[in-house]
Amino acid sequence: MKKYISGIMVVLLISFTACTKPAAVAGEPKVFTATGNLQAKMDEFRVQLGVLNTSPGAGAGRREINWDGVADAFNGNRLPNDFFNPTDAGAPASRQRGLIYGGASTATVSATGFSEINTLAAASFPSFSGSKSFAVTNSNLWPVEFRVAGQTFAATTKAFGAVFTDVDVAGTTFLEFFNEGRSLGKFYVPPHDNTSAFSFLGVYFPDELVTRVDVGHQGRLIDGEKDITQGGTKDLVVLDDFIYSEPVKKQ
Repeated sequence: MKKYISGIMVVLLISFTACTKPAAVAGEPKVFTATGNLQAKMDEFRVQLGVLNTSPGAGAGRREINWDGVADAFNGNRLPNDFFNPTDAGAPASRQRGLIYGGASTATVSATGFSEINTLAAASFPSFSGSKSFAVTNSNLWPVEFRVAGQTFAATTKAFGAVFTDVDVAGTTFLEFFNEGRSLGKFYVPPHDNTSAFSFLGVYFPDELVTRVDVGHQGRLIDGEKDITQGGTKDLVVLDDFIYSEPVKKQ
């Protein structure tokens, strides 16, 4: 009798473990990284997020930003933090993508590797798509936040990813995700390989809401130093394409 009861308990224990373990795994963030040829991993991230949205009013899917639609007049100059979510009357719907960046820092685009800001490091920063790339030039820790596309309402997202240019040192360039003041994890961008200057990092949270992403890296372009591979003391990086899930109004 005791042996029979023990057998039942073992079966129940195994059944309980089998039922609960997949749920725990399902809730973990899904991380997408690539170096060299980034296309396959970026496309996998896109599929995870869903269809591309190009105008306000969506409730699911994804948004993307590259910087070639920014007017040349902004090259090397301060780019408005809400350039990709203007809310004034008559704002173009194509730019209302629900993302703001940089906080109080200076966001900039460049078609010349940021030679307008730092001539010593400009050769390190080819663009990934088109001719322009993006950087916050006066800070090495700055936020990306989310809004309902075309509106001022604070929003949450499920995923964010970006292309990074010239990450040389492992464990220094990262994305840290937050739900309000609670960190959801810090994820490091892999250094580029010897076939290209580019790296990709994207993170999807199936069971969390992201209100902010902090971008961190060693150096600041505004300091006018060489990159670490050129004899400088810090790893300087810039960014290109942003990919993120549709921002949804925060409840």
